[in-house]
Amino acid sequence: MPGARRRSGVVTLGMVGTLALTLSGCSSSSAPPSRCVNPTTLKVLDSHSCSAGGSGAGRWYYCGYGTDTVNGGTFDKAATKRGGFGCPKGSSSGSGGG
Repeated sequence: MPGARRRSGVVTLGMVGTLALTLSGCSSSSAPPSRCVNPTTLKVLDSHSCSAGGSGAGRWYYCGYGTDTVNGGTFDKAATKRGGFGCPKGSSSGSGGG
């Protein structure tokens, strides 16, 4: 039965593809969410202020929340590594660099 063998291969390839997508979705966000902020006032700045060619006025702040000023995060990127799961539950910060 050649048809049965081909269906089995299609199912196997489909399962492998699904597994690959699932695993890549889990590991695609290796960097915690970050924003460029003024380290004194915690006011959100544009990301250019934290980049190498920028003004240098800002620092990256990880896992914080808030619109104009940030709370609940840290400047220490290493502190966000909870066994590879990133930020503590309830904290987020949109997009940024790092």
